[in-house]
Amino acid sequence: MPEELLRVSKIKKGTVIDHITHGYALDILKILGITGRESSGVIT
Repeated sequence: MPEELLRVSKIKKGTVIDHITHGYALDILKILGITGRESSGVIT
């Protein structure tokens, strides 16, 4: 299998949260004050 290289852009302003244990995502959003009504940003 050939090795594939990917280029990922650096995040300039923001935060990445990875590997949240199931059942804790909504708690994390609440702690961060994210309501989903913000005018900008990406939550996936």
